[in-house]
Amino acid sequence: MTTKSILMTGLLALSASVFMLSSCKDSPTENKKEAREDIVAAKEDIKDANQKLQEAASDAANAVVAEREEMIVNLKKQRAEIDAELAKLDAKIEKASAKDKARWQERRKRLAMERDELDAYLKEAGSELKRDWVILQADAKKTMDKISKDLKADQ
Repeated sequence: MTTKSILMTGLLALSASVFMLSSCKDSPTENKKEAREDIVAAKEDIKDANQKLQEAASDAANAVVAEREEMIVNLKKQRAEIDAELAKLDAKIEKASAKDKARWQERRKRLAMERDELDAYLKEAGSELKRDWVILQADAKKTMDKISKDLKADQ
């Protein structure tokens, strides 16, 4: 075979392949129908994703509300503990000697300041937050832990 006949045979085979492949394509009407179906499916996927996003946002908001309510309960509980301790200190101060009286008055002053800190956290937690909730929560927990240790000490 000559080079010319090989080239002609190859060209003929290539032409036949292109003709056969092009005849397998969908018609323009079928292509449009598939495109419409793809668009409808994509819109449904977007709708589902938006629904899931709204549910997640709602769940997150509910979790923050629950955490806030729990923190408020804990702050009020610890505030009541401080009030009870202050009442005990008042009784001790009345009966104490001058030396002990100064010590108990100093403790009372410190506990009153800690109670004021709790009041500030209560006020902030019960209102529109001006700072990040996570930071407020961490600060309040740190203060409550410090106060808890202080209440257990010097009794």
